[in-house]
Amino acid sequence: MLSAAEVCLRNTLVTRLTEMYGQNWWEDPAFLLQIRSGGKRIVKTAGDKLANTGAVTSGRMTAELNFGFWVKMLLPRHEAVFWPNFHANFSHLPAAVSYERLYKRCDDVREFRNRIFHHEPILHRNITAEYSQIMELIKWFSPDKATWIKTYSRVMTVVRQKP
Repeated sequence: MLSAAEVCLRNTLVTRLTEMYGQNWWEDPAFLLQIRSGGKRIVKTAGDKLANTGAVTSGRMTAELNFGFWVKMLLPRHEAVFWPNFHANFSHLPAAVSYERLYKRCDDVREFRNRIFHHEPILHRNITAEYSQIMELIKWFSPDKATWIKTYSRVMTVVRQKP
C-alpha cells in the first residue's frame, strides 16, 4: 500500500514533467533551475548511479529518485510552475482538496513510510487512521488502484487482531 502511494505520486508527477520538459526532463535547464541546488544534487547523484549501470531513461530515473524527492515536487514554490492547472493535473482529486492539503497528505504518508522502512515502532500510532489516509491518497491518484488494493489488503484484519 505504501509502495502504491509512492508509485501513484511519482507517475503522476513524471507525466507532468514529461509534458513540460520532454522525455529527459531531469536534464532540462528550466527544470533544474526550478528544483534548485538541493534537487539538482539529488538528480545528479541518481543520474550518475544509473549511468554506471546502463542507460539513463525516464523510467529508471523515476524509480531511482526517492519518495522524499517526489513529495518535494509539490512544495508551494512549485505550484505556479508545475501545477498552474492543479485540478486538471490531478484529475481524480476532489474539488475540495487544496494544493496545500495534497502536499501535506503526501508528506504525512512519506513520514509514516519512513518510520516503517527504518524499522521504528508504530504500535503507538492510530494505524486505522493512517491506513485510511493512505488509501484516500491512492484514490486521489487512481480510484481503480485504490479499489484493487482494498480488495486484497489485510491491514485492517491484522489491526483488529492487535493485542
